[in-house]
Amino acid sequence: LSRWQEYKRHKSLEGPFGHGRHVTLVESVRQDRRRRLTFFDQEFIEREGKKRKVHQCSITFRTLTVPEVTRRLERVGFRVDAVLGDYQGDDWSPDADVWVIIAKRGK
Repeated sequence: LSRWQEYKRHKSLEGPFGHGRHVTLVESVRQDRRRRLTFFDQEFIEREGKKRKVHQCSITFRTLTVPEVTRRLERVGFRVDAVLGDYQGDDWSPDADVWVIIAKRGK
């Protein structure tokens, strides 16, 4: 969580969207590090000629540590086979940007 960059009104996507339409995604990210919460505020702006529609949504999620996630998986009957730090199969470390947890339901 501490590595996630906060930003306001960043244009993260822009381009054509079907015939004669254009879409822009503007995002803001903020955090409450003490409570381990990340807030995403998203605004989709759709343009067609002179018409403009704006769709807004917000998403909030709590960040858990890798050990917390693996313990929860094991507690509900999964066996954790691997914890990886990228999509190429490298080992996970606390400074990894990606988590890939491979788990199977135990029998």
